[in-house]
Amino acid sequence: MTPHPTSACRGLAGRWASLLGCVGEPLKLKVRRLYVDTFYAIMTSTVIQALEVAASVVAGTMTGNEIAVAAFFHPRISRLEDAVHVRAAQTLASALGAVMPLWYGLTFLLSLAVPFVAHPMWSTPWWLALASAALFAMMIVYTVLLPAPLNKQIARWQPSRPPANWREIRQRWDMLHAIRVGFLVVALILLVASSVIQPVA
Repeated sequence: MTPHPTSACRGLAGRWASLLGCVGEPLKLKVRRLYVDTFYAIMTSTVIQALEVAASVVAGTMTGNEIAVAAFFHPRISRLEDAVHVRAAQTLASALGAVMPLWYGLTFLLSLAVPFVAHPMWSTPWWLALASAALFAMMIVYTVLLPAPLNKQIARWQPSRPPANWREIRQRWDMLHAIRVGFLVVALILLVASSVIQPVA
């Protein structure tokens, strides 16, 4: 005679694995699904937070670097003698020219991932993050078309014999850089705001 299910299960009280075997397959699947869903929810939340932090840190440090160039480095070196000024500008442009393309590219990729990974589509944070990524993309194009050609021109100067209009070229670069910094600050604010503002249910 087949033992009554209740009697079989009573002897397994306190043992979850055996208990799940007694209450039937559907409940077992539900419990497993609950554990899996909880695990993925925790992992998803962690990944989203890590992405938002990484995007904000990379974009913030890059923008801060560009602010420092505009507010501190260039005003200081402009007070130097002509030959020293040109040599310092060339050294700074060479160092930043090797790093900034990667920095800008990484900033754009991380900021582009934020709206599609971290936020519900069409929500306010989604639009803010998307606008931020668009501005960072625009600044990459802007840099390639305007400040970068001037940097290449400055790199070819002879410090002892710069062109007659070299200070005018430097001032033009500073103006273009100031415009770039303004847009970068706006893009950074939008990115941070997208991580802080909660979507409306």
